[in-house]
Amino acid sequence: MKAPLITRDGQPVATGVIEESEFIRAPVSAVFRAITTAALLDEWGAGPARFQAKAGGRFFLWDGDMEGMVVEIQAPNRLVFTLREREWKEEWRDSLVLFTLTEERGGTRITLRHSGFTDRRTLERHREGWGEYYIGPLKAFCEERHRS
Repeated sequence: MKAPLITRDGQPVATGVIEESEFIRAPVSAVFRAITTAALLDEWGAGPARFQAKAGGRFFLWDGDMEGMVVEIQAPNRLVFTLREREWKEEWRDSLVLFTLTEERGGTRITLRHSGFTDRRTLERHREGWGEYYIGPLKAFCEERHRS
């Protein structure tokens, strides 16, 4: 049996993963632009934002409270990036976020997978935060802009 992963300060690494999926009544390309374009991130509530939409590009959301690096980008269907909060301890590893966007009848299915948490409390806080501060406002913004 493998020993559990631990952080430098001896705490076990949480093995949980956040997986969420939401249907948005807007085209895939529009939803993808809304999560990879600084001006649009600002409009729907993740700003002030900076976002370099290329592999190796850096980004900052909520005026730098969240930051990371784009690992992979396949417009308009896939975005992978590292993520860390300003308040995280220096020795904590970055977490990893994967967004997949697929076309469905009448809109887009956006699926989030977030892994690499250092503790269960942080995982649960992010689970709540993704819906309240990211997916919810993103959905409202995209659907408002693309009403039929």
